[in-house]
Amino acid sequence: MSVSWMLLKKSGRQSFARLGLTTLAVALGIVLVCYFTAGVNGLMGRVNGLAINTAAYQAARGVAEQKPIAGVEPLKVGGTQRGDASKWRGQSIQYYSMYGTAKSPQFAKLKTPRPGEYYLSKALADAVAEYPEDNILARFGKNTKYLGVIPSEYVASPDTLMIVRGASAEEVAESDAFTKSQGQPSYFADVYRTDANGLKSDAKIDPVAVIVFGVGGTILLFPIVIFVSVATQLGAAQREKRYAALRLIGATKRQVARILMLESLLASVVGVIIGLGTFWLLQAPLQDFKMDGMRFNPGDLVLTGTQYALIIGLTLGLTMFVNWRRMRRAQISPLGVSRSVEKVKKLRAWRALVPALGIAFFAWLSSKPGRDWLAANKESALPSVLLMAALLLVMFGLILAGGWLTNKLSLLAARWANNASMLIAGKRTAVHSRTIFRSVSGVVLALFAGSFYLTATSGIEGLNAQALKDNGFSQLKRGTAVVIGRSLPGDMAERLQQKSYITSVATIYPREDGDAIRCQDLATYTEHACPNNARPDQFALLNFDAPVVKNVSLINDKVDTNGAKEYLVTLKSDNDIEKLRTMVTAKANQYDLTYAVSGTDSKKPHINPTIREFADLAYVGIGVTLFVAVASLIVSTIGGLMERRRSLYTLRLGGMRLAQLKRLVMVESVAPLLITSLLSCSIGVWTGAVFTKMFSTTLKPVLTPTYFAIVGIGLVAAIIGIYLILPMVDKLTRAEANQTE
Repeated sequence: MSVSWMLLKKSGRQSFARLGLTTLAVALGIVLVCYFTAGVNGLMGRVNGLAINTAAYQAARGVAEQKPIAGVEPLKVGGTQRGDASKWRGQSIQYYSMYGTAKSPQFAKLKTPRPGEYYLSKALADAVAEYPEDNILARFGKNTKYLGVIPSEYVASPDTLMIVRGASAEEVAESDAFTKSQGQPSYFADVYRTDANGLKSDAKIDPVAVIVFGVGGTILLFPIVIFVSVATQLGAAQREKRYAALRLIGATKRQVARILMLESLLASVVGVIIGLGTFWLLQAPLQDFKMDGMRFNPGDLVLTGTQYALIIGLTLGLTMFVNWRRMRRAQISPLGVSRSVEKVKKLRAWRALVPALGIAFFAWLSSKPGRDWLAANKESALPSVLLMAALLLVMFGLILAGGWLTNKLSLLAARWANNASMLIAGKRTAVHSRTIFRSVSGVVLALFAGSFYLTATSGIEGLNAQALKDNGFSQLKRGTAVVIGRSLPGDMAERLQQKSYITSVATIYPREDGDAIRCQDLATYTEHACPNNARPDQFALLNFDAPVVKNVSLINDKVDTNGAKEYLVTLKSDNDIEKLRTMVTAKANQYDLTYAVSGTDSKKPHINPTIREFADLAYVGIGVTLFVAVASLIVSTIGGLMERRRSLYTLRLGGMRLAQLKRLVMVESVAPLLITSLLSCSIGVWTGAVFTKMFSTTLKPVLTPTYFAIVGIGLVAAIIGIYLILPMVDKLTRAEANQTE
């Protein structure tokens, strides 16, 4: 090892740039892999932090885990069924009532509260203290004794708003009587098993999320592997000569192998240290990352020792294996220089069958038999598994078939070439198609990923607009609200008028086909108005539960004003909706569904935030992937120039001008990039559209200007990167730089 270290020090100046680049590639790879692993840990930790939710859900559905146990009395748990009383400033409050006896099970780290006692999550406790005017706790019965913060094991996120309160036997009986009279299932479910006696969460990650994260992780990690591999092999031709020379002067294969191992190990270890240090220092983006509108628990984002060991071990193993595999071909020739014993193998057409299988599956899914099969198996995990397999076939099939496709297209281009540069570039590209395509494969895969993800999420703006059209409450004016509930007191209008934050009140009358609203109130509280010939006291029909209508119709029959009533109000401030919700909930039966719907909030698209977050995540992921892929392309192109310096020098000696050489290199690099990138973009757009239609009936795939901008910027960045390294051609083909060739 001392000889290896001496040789490394002697050649340190020559190898500094190469080893430094390898170190940076490893460090970048470590950072990105650690971030991705932490994100997966956070997702799994969130699923595991749902013990109360799981117990209540299982009990309500009567699953086997919650069957009666001899000698055990059930723990009565009531979940969130309170209309929009559980809404607060754009968030949802999880609400659980519990009643148990001495023989009832308890949660391991949460003692069952007695009547009047309650726990709050950290986020809800902070909200109660910061916004006392909203009187949030009044929405959830009479709670007098605060027991403390709910342990983090029972909340999915530090942003979770959650209350667990104790109920009395009388409250349980009253609830059962009310729900029975309404023909509804019991509000309280019987829980016999908790995390203290063997209950395990059966919550599952959404299959779409599994596909997105699985494919996304693969797409992110593949360019990293390519980048590390390319950086590790940089300058391979020159090192082959150096190691062959060492063999000539008596070095054994084992000694050469030690030098290889020492070089790779040293650069990789330094890269690992830098990468881990960067990851530990830059935790803020990870802590602020949100999924479904909520951050992850910090403890869930921590990597385990096993994960660190696996990441480090695989990284070091990859760099050493790649270096050894490339350098093992260094042999001794009679002249004392190296030669490669590996011949260029002819690429076979079977490579194109791999992506063809994945494309065929997507084509079948887009057909009527495929759609029918998907509908028949919508409850099964099989479609998700097959879809992910098809995506992986397409992704890696593009990489596998890329060299073969590059070979065929370059031969075709050479046949139709009308100048020397194009002819030589076509012939050289055909011979070295596998190596040339490998240099652009990262960009190709990144563009496929971008096309797939951005097509699948690009319809978000259209979905936002459609969500507003389908939400009848968006017809309310800003600053207004509608109060809905079957158990509101008869004098509710007078109670509302007494509140200082309400400036006006109007009564409306619910019917089977909508709500009867007087024309004099219609223009005040909604964006509609009665026809000009209508009387002020005449009634118009407006259905808030139906999509938005352009024109309202007048009611010609008699309206029953002595029956059920609902109310329209005008608020002094948009935030006063929370005071109104509290007041309405306190006045109505706590087991009835009551609503105070804000006109201002209803004009905001109420769609699953996960869709928007996946779209934002796609932009970030594609940006990172493209950056890594373009960096890999540049490094690979530099390595290719260094390995082909002899042939380039020969061409220059033969009379080819420097400008022609640069044009030759540009054509060799850019032509395969553009052709395969356009192909991968087309396949990505199509597969993204099929994926969207499979899992969403509302999200319509479109190609937005953002998509074209991202694809264009990625390709332009790659082309500029290649152009910026063209001056190397002059340095590599000068006579003084090739005196020993």
